[in-house]
Amino acid sequence: MRRLLLILLLALPALGGWAEVFPLREHGKLEFYPVGEWKFGAEDMGDLRIVIAPKLARNNAVATLTVAAGAPDEYPTEEKLARQLTEVSQRLAASGEFAERKVPLKRIYSQQGFGFYFMFSDAKLVGRPVVAGDYKKVCLGMIRLNASVMLRVQILSDGEETEAFQQLLGMLEGMELKT
Repeated sequence: MRRLLLILLLALPALGGWAEVFPLREHGKLEFYPVGEWKFGAEDMGDLRIVIAPKLARNNAVATLTVAAGAPDEYPTEEKLARQLTEVSQRLAASGEFAERKVPLKRIYSQQGFGFYFMFSDAKLVGRPVVAGDYKKVCLGMIRLNASVMLRVQILSDGEETEAFQQLLGMLEGMELKT
């Protein structure tokens, strides 16, 4: 039921033409369908960097997406991408900066391609009350949209169960690469 609701929420902006569009030169364009109160910004410094920030203070989360278009296809299979992210999560866990010593890899159910993410808790903020701008969770991941377009994902939030995180994840899962 929750999945159906998410699909309906993503379909409404698409039907109404409310997409945020980011051109990727000869690789097409990325279209995001905003859910909730978010503002989009972008800068192109070789790789396109997209920031999705809250319009409302109650959305204590922010997403930064780095889009690499035209680079070699380093992760042609789900297994290679999953292995890379598992190695990164293990290195971060060993650093001691986070509360967890091991985190599960989770799938991003994108419309195109495949992706995964993992989450860590900021050890300094565990057990403390929520404060705007202090993010308790760090989410890192990657989405391979096709052989020439890869997204690196960072979401800072107060956890997976928050409405803000779910909206950001929903926008990632609903984005489209149009070539």
